[in-house]
Amino acid sequence: MRGRVVAHLAGEQAAPLALVVAPAGYGKSILLAQHAAAFTGQVLTWRPHRGAHEPASLLNRVTRQLLGTGPGLGPEVGPWESAEPTTVESVLAAIEQRPNPVLLIVDDAHLIHGSPVEAALEEMALLAPANLRIVLAGRRRPAINLARHELSGAVVLTPLELALDAAEMREVLRVSAPDGAERAGGDAGRAEALVRLTEGWPVALRLCAQSPRRTGRSVAALADSTLAVAAVRGYLDREVLGVLPAALARDFERICRASPGRWLHDDGSGALDELDTAYGLVRRRADGRYDCVPLLREHVRRRAAPVPAVAPGPTLLPPDGGPPPALHLRCFRRFEAAFGEQELDWSVTRPRVRALARLLAVHAGQPVHRERLMAALWPESPERTASRGLQVALSALRTFLEPGADRGRTRLLIRSGEAYMIALPPGGSCDVQRFEAAVTTGLRAAAHGAGGAEQAAESLGLALRLYTGELLPEDGPAEWVVPLREHYRSQAVRAAHTLAEVELSRGRPAAAAAAAGAGLSVDPFQDAVWRLLVTAHRAAGDPAAAHQASLRHARVLATLDVPPRGLTEV
Repeated sequence: MRGRVVAHLAGEQAAPLALVVAPAGYGKSILLAQHAAAFTGQVLTWRPHRGAHEPASLLNRVTRQLLGTGPGLGPEVGPWESAEPTTVESVLAAIEQRPNPVLLIVDDAHLIHGSPVEAALEEMALLAPANLRIVLAGRRRPAINLARHELSGAVVLTPLELALDAAEMREVLRVSAPDGAERAGGDAGRAEALVRLTEGWPVALRLCAQSPRRTGRSVAALADSTLAVAAVRGYLDREVLGVLPAALARDFERICRASPGRWLHDDGSGALDELDTAYGLVRRRADGRYDCVPLLREHVRRRAAPVPAVAPGPTLLPPDGGPPPALHLRCFRRFEAAFGEQELDWSVTRPRVRALARLLAVHAGQPVHRERLMAALWPESPERTASRGLQVALSALRTFLEPGADRGRTRLLIRSGEAYMIALPPGGSCDVQRFEAAVTTGLRAAAHGAGGAEQAAESLGLALRLYTGELLPEDGPAEWVVPLREHYRSQAVRAAHTLAEVELSRGRPAAAAAAAGAGLSVDPFQDAVWRLLVTAHRAAGDPAAAHQASLRHARVLATLDVPPRGLTEV
């Protein structure tokens, strides 16, 4: 029944990455199994568990499957000519040596959202050889920047593509009806109501189809009978709504209750946009209005628990007069904030509050004018609306960071005239500031030649360790973050390029190759860094790795229609 979706997933052969993002019950795992069965090549699979955040868990699994070892992995395919891979680069080189296409499937990808292993998967997609295709499926959109040129052709399947069409829904009704009525095709009115209530959501259609026929033929009557079953309500709460952060779930409840008709009222909090783009639970129509599957909307409206007040923020601040605890901010790869060792739970805040916190965190210690904040977070709103929204968000952020503090006595969210900033108390840190300082120090030391080589290697190495991924991927292609993201990406590549040169000059070719590889994982369209990588591998006495790097460099140039002139064969 999913043949048309499998064809769509397999049809874009040029794209190295495909995402399947939808709530539970849309048949993602079945789709992956059918896609794997139809794939003409070697299929690698990995299904993470909660807590599987390190790249080694993925790379080791891929290694075993490539080698054909381990339980249930099929026949032997022969050993590699090179050593067992332990890095993304070496795994990709091994995949490239395979004679046939390779498909890597990762199911339940929402369990690794924002983790280092997700970053490794993004790196694999960015540097994928021509014979590799990666498919990630989960209930939340991965924190992968699809705006990058290398991933611009990525296929993204959402509930819109995964929903059953009319013929598929008739087949589900035929096999799911408990008393044979739909099998006989004798109750067209009830069948039509089921279609309208579920809108092609496979699991919802099956749940509704099993309700007794005596409940009536209207959408409302079917919703009543279906949602009267505790198991159905439990499934929707646990599997569908349970994946949402607490604050977003509360916003969803509030909006559904405030929207009596079909359309969901957009209150400007950003919740509906996040529910649409990140989770696929609501849909934004062409006219800007939002709706969702009627069965889910009715369930959320009828939930008995009242909407709780927003939980207070952290209670780690000392009494007035004492120094505030060290605040640590992380903006690369994913946004985090922590007081000492205790990470803050942002799920109790609304999307616009989190966006405001991220914007101020990038500029920690530097005032940001209110007009800049309004233009960034409310770009299409009238000035009066944006000003009111900013004040509400600032108040919520202030309460979250310093609950109980009077407005004029806060020590973390500071107002300076018409500007606001997040202050860093003594001992606090922000990875963006540390990265900038490390790059500046390293480049300055490298300019002094051999006398500054040790300092340059230390500082530039620190910069690359701090640059763990894209700046604030949570903000997607927001206009305010894109220039900053490009700036820090460029700085990271420059740091890697310089570090590779420094390490080569120090007689450390393996370290130089690692630095060059790190730079290319950030931006693979750096010709000079590719040549440094080839040179470093040759200096390290690894001609096979140098040859593979040359081939990958040529493939990157081919995507730009640039002839690979001057590449050194080894």
